[in-house]
Amino acid sequence: MVMQKKIIRQYYTLSFLFNVAGMSVISATYVTYLLNNGLNLFQANMVNAIYFLTLFVFEIPTGAFADIFGRKTSFVTACGLLSASMFVYGCSHSFTGFLIAETIAAIGCTFRTGAFNSWLVDSLKHHGYSGDCRRYFARENMICQIGGAVGAIGGSYLAARSPSLPWFTGGFMLAITTVLAYAIMKEEYFVKSKFSWKSGFISMRDITRSSIQYGKKDKVVRFILITTGIQIFAVQALNMFWQPFFKSHGVKESGLGWIFAGVMLCVAIGSFIASMIKNGHNEKQMILWTQIITGTLILVTVSMSGLPALLTLFLLHEIPRGCCAPLIEGYLQKQIPSHERATISSFCKVSPHITGFIGLLISGLIAQKFGIPVAWTVSGIFLITCALLVARSSNKTGK
Repeated sequence: MVMQKKIIRQYYTLSFLFNVAGMSVISATYVTYLLNNGLNLFQANMVNAIYFLTLFVFEIPTGAFADIFGRKTSFVTACGLLSASMFVYGCSHSFTGFLIAETIAAIGCTFRTGAFNSWLVDSLKHHGYSGDCRRYFARENMICQIGGAVGAIGGSYLAARSPSLPWFTGGFMLAITTVLAYAIMKEEYFVKSKFSWKSGFISMRDITRSSIQYGKKDKVVRFILITTGIQIFAVQALNMFWQPFFKSHGVKESGLGWIFAGVMLCVAIGSFIASMIKNGHNEKQMILWTQIITGTLILVTVSMSGLPALLTLFLLHEIPRGCCAPLIEGYLQKQIPSHERATISSFCKVSPHITGFIGLLISGLIAQKFGIPVAWTVSGIFLITCALLVARSSNKTGK
């Protein structure tokens, strides 16, 4: 029991540092940084689209890397690469430079995906835990939102002093996280074996193939792929354009951090709601309902006028989004085998990366040609329609 609590504390601590340093310091001014360096809305989305495309290419191989070479090694690598990407971003002032930085960041994130959560699950099992980890995922999500709020507010004030300062600060903090993760993470359950790099990559290839076959046959994995793909496609316009949207309504650069803090608070509320849902509820229906509610709130937001109403409705739509993520993660982790947990988790991110890539391109074109409100309207309609279609299909098949 003592060791289980220690592992959970380490999980929360590292996740807090990774997310505050890795994303939140720059999250409130990311798009404005690109726009201030001469990019338009479509080009800004193109930079982020490269991120999703890189995730698609590297997601499964790096998930297999975690299964073969260890979750700790994978997570430490993620921290180091993301730290490097921050410094490259801070030194870049061109479209090409941003593409390079985004590619490095994406590769780093793929080393974290699946591996970090799998480390928690398998470490707890190794020390006798047999319960549901969904509440830990939900609480970790809440902790990250709190840290994200602090990081975003601080980052927005740093950006007001110097646009590159948040990037250099994030890079330095992630370097510290890299060292700390290397020092405190343990993998007593992991059995190291002696083999050449060639045999290691052959094993990675075999695990990747078996995981893909598992995903094709398993209805749970298919459901996760579809619903996550829909969600990622639909929210790209919201994720990318809220900064220029609210700046056009009179919000200053330093104020963007406070808006992002509000976003993090609402996502944390959603995560708390998910953590309070008891086992036995129909998780599939709850996931689809969160998407329908999210889409509805997006449409209501666009119909509002005046900054107070716009901001209130925009923040409210983040609550069901915050509820959706831990529901999906908990539903997935209960179904997949332990020995391929990281690889299958990574496989379940592949399809959504493609839909995220497409969503960025389409929403960028719509926003550049017709404006941000039109792009948001399309997102809301798409999310509601697709969730209803999935629900109808599930009812027909009885799955």
